[in-house]
Amino acid sequence: MISGLLRCCSVGNKVKSDSEAGVQPNSQYKTVEKPMSQLLVIDGVSVRRDIFGRYCLNDLHRAAGAQDKHKPAFWLRNEQTEQLISELQISNSDTPEPVSVIRGGKDQGSYVCKELVYSYAMWISPQFSLRVIRTFDAVSQPQSTNSHAADKMQAGVILLDFMQRSLNLSNSSVLGACQKLQESVGLPNLAPQYAIDAPAGAPDGSSRPTQSLSALLKIHGIRMTATQAYQQLAKLGIVEQKERRSRSGANGIKRFWSMTAKGCMYGKNITSPANPRETQPHFFESKFPELLRLLETVH
Repeated sequence: MISGLLRCCSVGNKVKSDSEAGVQPNSQYKTVEKPMSQLLVIDGVSVRRDIFGRYCLNDLHRAAGAQDKHKPAFWLRNEQTEQLISELQISNSDTPEPVSVIRGGKDQGSYVCKELVYSYAMWISPQFSLRVIRTFDAVSQPQSTNSHAADKMQAGVILLDFMQRSLNLSNSSVLGACQKLQESVGLPNLAPQYAIDAPAGAPDGSSRPTQSLSALLKIHGIRMTATQAYQQLAKLGIVEQKERRSRSGANGIKRFWSMTAKGCMYGKNITSPANPRETQPHFFESKFPELLRLLETVH
C-alpha cells in the first residue's frame, strides 16, 4: 500500500538538458540564472516554474508519458511554434521572454509561458491538452478547505517520495510519516499497522531486529569506535555521509551518516531521534557477522 501511495506523485527524476534533447542555442531564448519552484501537479508529476512564472516543458513531457516523439525540442523547432513565439514577443513586449532555456544544474530545461503550455499540450494530444486546461482551471479557482487539504496531502506525498529515494528510508519510517500525514490533513488511517523491514531475500517476510552500530560493535567485542567503523563502511559503499543546514553545526552545516542503497542489504535508515531531518543507520543483527567479515577486507 505504501509503495502504491508513493507512486502517485513523483519527483526528482533526472531531466535531460536541452542540448541532450536536441535544442540548439538561439538568441531569442533568455537564460534565467536562479529558477524558483512552485507546486503545480499534472497527472502526478510536479511541474517546476522559474522566477518569472514560466512552466517547465520537460516536466510536462514526463506528465504526458515521456514519448520520444513528444520531446520539447521537436515542438520548439516546429514552424507553427516559432510563429507563435514571435507573436507573443510582439504582443507582450513589456513582459519577460515567452521561452527560457536553462542549461546545466538541477533546474535545467525549457521554461515557457502559459500560452505556450497550452500549445505544447495540444500538439501532444487533445486528451492531454484537456487535462492541462482543467488543471490550470482548478488551480485558478478559490480553494475550499477540502481542496487545500488535498493539495497539502499531495505535497506531502511528493516530499515523502523524495525522502524515501534520496535518504533510503526504511519501510517502517515511511509508514510512520504517512500515518502522520494522514492525521495532519484529517484523513482516516488507511495505512497498515506495521511495515516489514528485512534484508533482501529474507524467506519468511518478517521484520528483522536491528541495533545501532555502536551497540553491535560492543556485543561482538569489536575494539573499534562507531566513527571508525562508519569510515570503513563508507569505503565499502555501505554508508555515506550527508549534510544539512544547521545553525549549531560547523560553518552552518551538520553532517550525519546514512545507509546507501547497497547498504540496505545490511540494515536500514530510521529517522534520527535527535532531528527528523536526519537519518540514523540501524543494522540487522542477523547480517552483522557478514558485515564484520567485509570490514576485515578494508585497508
